[in-house]
Amino acid sequence: MIRLLITTLFTIGFSLFGHAQPRDTLTIEQQLARRGGVYLAQTRPTTYLALDVNHTIGGFHRYRFFEGDELHFKARGEKYREELYAVSDTTFTILMANEVMNRDEPVSFRFDEVEKVYLHRRIPFVTAAGTLFPLAGVIYGAADLIRDSRFNTGVIPVAGGLILSGAIFHLMSNPHIRINKNHRLRVLRTY
Repeated sequence: MIRLLITTLFTIGFSLFGHAQPRDTLTIEQQLARRGGVYLAQTRPTTYLALDVNHTIGGFHRYRFFEGDELHFKARGEKYREELYAVSDTTFTILMANEVMNRDEPVSFRFDEVEKVYLHRRIPFVTAAGTLFPLAGVIYGAADLIRDSRFNTGVIPVAGGLILSGAIFHLMSNPHIRINKNHRLRVLRTY
């Protein structure tokens, strides 16, 4: 009897509340357009900024920057970390804040003005190790110093190895690409 009552309640509950649909469902194209950047490029043909890197040891890599993506670079002697606003054949545009006018103004850069591009990649475990290993090396050395009131020479290789490997992992996650004949900026188009 109790089993029949519970089954009946679940059936009534699912029939009343189980088929509720949201009223404002979006199409796939609308969802991609809402997310912007790479997703917007999948809905319509667009141009994007490509950084072609040809490493001696790593081979060829292409990094893509679409409109709306954050671009971190050095040009005209200054560093910029702004959102990519537009890409044309020989230039790209970012929006810079103008405090006097209290609005964003577009600033264009030619490809030959860009000196470096800073990449920020999330590599599992490597990115976290780039932050944690130097911290662990400093704490290990400080703990030994506090424990013995003097610095033991046996601690130097371990603490130094942790700090050095953390620095290497940080550089692997955040490379600085100098623009030259092997590393070029170009404009490509999606279809």
